[in-house]
Amino acid sequence: MFSSIRLTLRTLGVLGLVALAGCTVAAVEGLNIARDQAAYSAHIDAARAGHPAAQYQVGNALCCSLTEGSGPFYNTPQAVSWLCRSAAQDYGPAAFRLGEIYSGTTVKGVRLAREATGLVTGHMTSRPVAYGWMSRAAALNQPHAAQKRDEIWQNMSPAEREKAQQMANGQAPLLCEWQEVGRAR
Repeated sequence: MFSSIRLTLRTLGVLGLVALAGCTVAAVEGLNIARDQAAYSAHIDAARAGHPAAQYQVGNALCCSLTEGSGPFYNTPQAVSWLCRSAAQDYGPAAFRLGEIYSGTTVKGVRLAREATGLVTGHMTSRPVAYGWMSRAAALNQPHAAQKRDEIWQNMSPAEREKAQQMANGQAPLLCEWQEVGRAR
């Protein structure tokens, strides 16, 4: 009898911890959204005026939605568009972030709910494009870009490696915008 009571109490305790963890994830994600909305508001005017660091900040704030553009705030296609504008001006952090996005590393920091959903729903990836952007980031002296580029290379097929080399060497255009990368996959 006592062992069944202990088992019931233990089960209730575990369920309580799971419920609290869910509340914590929701609270942390709410803070992330508030922070990203504030970053967007603080940088959008300068981004529209063409400042690459501000364009990077806006793109980073909007990145990345699980629904690829239909969410209430995060919008991956818009984020990528701002990052492309910044990277086109040789802003290294934007090139690095594009490499992360196209390699499938879209969620940064403590965003467990979005990352878990992303693992289930999948991310749009293009290893050749990711390699191209990490190569550009490495050329712009971004820390860890060469290492990330080499990791991407190790996971590519021979056909992907050929495309990646062409993009990295300028023999083929380095795709950037979300829709054009999606069409080329």
